[in-house]
Amino acid sequence: MEAISIENELRDVVSRIITQVDLATKQGRLDVNLTLEDALIPILKEVFQLPRLVNLNAKQKNYPGIDLGDEHDRIAIQVTSTTNIEKVKKSIKVFLEHGFESNFDELIILVLSQKQKSYSQDAIDKITDGKISFSVKTHIVDLSDILAKITSMRLPAQQRMLHEFKLILGDIDGYMQFTNVDQPVQKLLTTNLARITFPDEVFVAEVVVDFKDVLARAKTELGFKKRRHNKKTLIKLAMVLNGSVFDGWVFHEGKIFSFINPEHDERLKSLVDRGTIEPLDVRDLTQSEFVEYTNVFKELMKNSLKDDLRELSINYHNIENSFYFLPKEKDETRKIDWVGKKKATRTVFEKKMQTKDPSKVLYFKHLSFGMSFYNIGDDWYCLIVPNWLFTYNLHKKSYSHDKFLAKQKRLDTSGTVRNLTRFIVYFLGNELANVGSNFSISPLVQLECEYPDFDADADAVMGDSDES
Repeated sequence: MEAISIENELRDVVSRIITQVDLATKQGRLDVNLTLEDALIPILKEVFQLPRLVNLNAKQKNYPGIDLGDEHDRIAIQVTSTTNIEKVKKSIKVFLEHGFESNFDELIILVLSQKQKSYSQDAIDKITDGKISFSVKTHIVDLSDILAKITSMRLPAQQRMLHEFKLILGDIDGYMQFTNVDQPVQKLLTTNLARITFPDEVFVAEVVVDFKDVLARAKTELGFKKRRHNKKTLIKLAMVLNGSVFDGWVFHEGKIFSFINPEHDERLKSLVDRGTIEPLDVRDLTQSEFVEYTNVFKELMKNSLKDDLRELSINYHNIENSFYFLPKEKDETRKIDWVGKKKATRTVFEKKMQTKDPSKVLYFKHLSFGMSFYNIGDDWYCLIVPNWLFTYNLHKKSYSHDKFLAKQKRLDTSGTVRNLTRFIVYFLGNELANVGSNFSISPLVQLECEYPDFDADADAVMGDSDES
């Protein structure tokens, strides 16, 4: 049942991405692929088994004609939103003109929209002239081809890919909102992006955990039975064995990164070599030429917010990759007052009982939201995507989650979704300071945009109604 649900959601998200790319292309915004190059890397790494795949333009600015590459496995990838054969021919010509065949054996053209039904192999062969092997059937792929490969993977891999595609959809939404379109009428548009601030320093230290000892103790003292585990899991187990657990850290290349100085925190002090503790300017991560360090920073922000939001009775669901509201104590509903254009109340949690047997719970309904982070200009922003989570025990998804969610989606209008986004940002902006968070979130970004036949102003678009 879960496998079918994941596949259905994958198809839905990918089709929405293709639709958005098509829309951007028709509007002449052909640089949409630039916003997705880095976001696609985790997916392409797994799909094509390219563990060393990087953004070549970020690594060094001398790779015209190709965007991504794995120089160890010698495969290059050109990401484009243009589907015609002239684009393919031009990409191959540039590839050969710069002698990239000496670094890469294969060139893959990844089309972000829907590729043509057929391409002329003869036309391509005239250009390659035997210098590189290029098959129009295997080396020109689109997102539907990527999806077909993903659906043959194991369920955990499909779940990871679904998460990455959701982030990509958020990237495109942000791109569409931040790019002006030449239309006759100007109005104020409220986005789902909010500026976020964070500490200026990140602390890094080498890990000195005896992983074999931790695993042995975890099996004996905690009943740990999982055969497959990694060092990150073992570090978490080491924390449990030490009597304290928190999420505000990231493990990367044998080191722990945290906004908290391990020297002054007992939860981290025993895990690291104190002599290696080093403060880094946060810009050493956010402005690194290597995308993996930017990803470390993004993960650290999310992990640190997990701890802060837990203080606000907001949990994190690992499968859904989203935060969700919990009840206060044992309340059957949780309502929060907030102020948009006027004072209102938002229900963020409720318990629904079965009709046939009122003594049994049908589901717990939680307001949830995805949160991802993007650097725009000199500032960082969090992208908020509201949703709903249905559980049967406050933690695990209801077996009928997809059915309940589909019913809820039919009720939600675009105004409802925007109103939810405003509420979430309002709540986070006001409450994070109350729990001593190192983060602050500003109100949603508003832009002067031009839209045809857009008669309602921003307040009407966003709405201030309580429930829908």
